[in-house]
Amino acid sequence: MKTKYLIAGTALASLAFLSGCAASVNATKSIEVADSNKAIAEETKADTAQIEAANAKLDSAKALQASGEEEQAAALAEESVLDYKLAVANAELKAAKTEDEKVEKELRGDVERKLIYQSILDQETKNGGAK
Repeated sequence: MKTKYLIAGTALASLAFLSGCAASVNATKSIEVADSNKAIAEETKADTAQIEAANAKLDSAKALQASGEEEQAAALAEESVLDYKLAVANAELKAAKTEDEKVEKELRGDVERKLIYQSILDQETKNGGAK
């Protein structure tokens, strides 16, 4: 749920940035931010398909910047930033689910052990009281 809010907030911020700063677009900065997010996504071992899609947008942004189309380059770079952030968020969600499953399994084992110990204690209490 937090991931959805993070993504929505980032998308709104990017939209505001792109619409508010359209006259003074800095594609270089957007591409640098995208490259940083790319490194983070690769470091977190995010889904390769998502990373490849973001890489394609980033490469297109670099090509557009080289041909002088700064505004379109900045827009594509910002899209790639969002794609990288989404890939990282999905990787973190997957890791959290895995950890949650592990903890739940350990908890079930603890509950089973508690029941076994309670059963032994009850038997000892009955046997001790009968003497």
